[in-house]
Amino acid sequence: MTITIVLEGEAAEIVEQQIAEGRYPDAESAVTAALMLLEDSAMDWGNVDADAVRRMIAESDAEGGEIPFEEVTRRLAAKADTRQR
Repeated sequence: MTITIVLEGEAAEIVEQQIAEGRYPDAESAVTAALMLLEDSAMDWGNVDADAVRRMIAESDAEGGEIPFEEVTRRLAAKADTRQR
């Protein structure tokens, strides 16, 4: 799915500044990062299982790679849902 947005005023200036400072290569990357932060702020970190996080880190290290942040938050949210039931 493709979504086209128009940023004006302060929002556009923030994105332009982030690109100019080299934090992001383009507007899409900057907006995507902002949306991920928004999603992250909505997560209830009080229900995060620290042992589950440690296991995921160990699993990632053992595989020699990374687990994408989206996958980590998906797994933690699923685990929190299971504990609340």
